[in-house]
Amino acid sequence: MTNIKRRKIYKNIYELFIKYTNKLDFKEIRENYIYNGNSVSAICFNKQDQVFYFIRQMRPNYFFNKFSPYPLEIVAGGIKNKESSRQAIIREIKEELGVKPISVKKLESLIIAPDILEEITDIYLAYVPRITNFKIINPNEGEYIKIIPMKKKQILEILKTNKTQNIVTKYAFLKIKELKI
Repeated sequence: MTNIKRRKIYKNIYELFIKYTNKLDFKEIRENYIYNGNSVSAICFNKQDQVFYFIRQMRPNYFFNKFSPYPLEIVAGGIKNKESSRQAIIREIKEELGVKPISVKKLESLIIAPDILEEITDIYLAYVPRITNFKIINPNEGEYIKIIPMKKKQILEILKTNKTQNIVTKYAFLKIKELKI
């Protein structure tokens, strides 16, 4: 039997007290975890130009770990209170690409890091109109975004490099590889 108790340390950071017991054994583990809530992510594609849209914005963790501080990413963000996953991805596309999607289709859900970061992200395929403004400034969200259009061939070339990438964008690259677009 497993018994789990948690204690809030700060905002969305918790300390867990986990007790594992069976007839022959007893173990107690203390662990911290972060509940980040649920999020949404989108592979954004423009049919007319046959391009996928990615974004670059400052990521301190990349900077401190000696990676490029402006990684290539797909559109993503958190789900706000009383907002559905679908509403959230439509809002995020508008905030980060500056366009309203033509259509969105949920592909699946991923658990980002099940051991320490409790976050589930719903992944969408979004068809979007042509983008003409490739810089988005959203100071309320702390976002200064550069939009990067890429052909499928370019994405496949990035996949070959095995370059360090966040897991959701890497997943998107692999999904794009199998899309019949």
